[in-house]
Amino acid sequence: RFVKALVGMVMYNEDTNEIAKPSELLVSVRSYMNVLQTVENYVHIDITRVFNNCLLQQTQQLDSQGEKTIAAIYTQWYSEVLLRRVSGGNIVFSMNQRSFVSLTSEGTIPFNPEEYSDVNELRALAELIGPYGMKQLSETLMWHIASQVVELKKLADANKEVLILLRTNFDKPEVMKEQFKKLNHVENVLQRMTIVGVILSFRQLAQSCLTDVLEQRIPFLVSSILDFRHHLPSGDPMKIVSEMTSAAGLPCKVDPTLIFALKSQKPETEGDEHLLVCLL
Repeated sequence: RFVKALVGMVMYNEDTNEIAKPSELLVSVRSYMNVLQTVENYVHIDITRVFNNCLLQQTQQLDSQGEKTIAAIYTQWYSEVLLRRVSGGNIVFSMNQRSFVSLTSEGTIPFNPEEYSDVNELRALAELIGPYGMKQLSETLMWHIASQVVELKKLADANKEVLILLRTNFDKPEVMKEQFKKLNHVENVLQRMTIVGVILSFRQLAQSCLTDVLEQRIPFLVSSILDFRHHLPSGDPMKIVSEMTSAAGLPCKVDPTLIFALKSQKPETEGDEHLLVCLL
């Protein structure tokens, strides 16, 4: 019942894409837990154990009953609803506000992006779904980036001959001008690159909010991870420290989650893989 109550508080409507703000959900969950802890005084039930069991399940993709969890629902909403609307051009990322903001008048979009993507909301999300849930969100975002990279390579392959001519005649303005006109789907390339940038901006913001939460909750452990990273031998041959650093929301020189996503999308036959990457 507690699990069903938790998921019910998300108030996700698939038809209208309405969902509770993470900060509101966090307040509701805490209030619910306070009531149950009061009940513990009168009934011999280990409520703390129930909390730990149920809330930990909500950081995974599915709970013990095979139902969607809070982490899964928010991962789906942020990756498929919010970020999809951002790529449509109605919403942009603001570095100053550290949030996605709407460019259109209020009421044009079903929700205000500022109310779901600012620092306070993403910190509340990190509190709710923890490092496991944030890792799931991160992996989903990186999968979307890998998919865009695959499509970009296809576009580079379609324009391969023209791109090679452009690359070899960069010092001849007239040839460059003439060859540029022959390029196909230029707008498509820009759109896909923009999508990649949007996803990376959101992911960076979400990761920094996770770090903020962990620094409050487990400062000693975070400082130990930072110490590991600082004294890491060059290259991190076993990739363990990089994965641990990334899981804590700390930036890495080479993102292990993105590497894994790109490797999983890599074609079996490489062919002109290196050439296409250079042309991009």
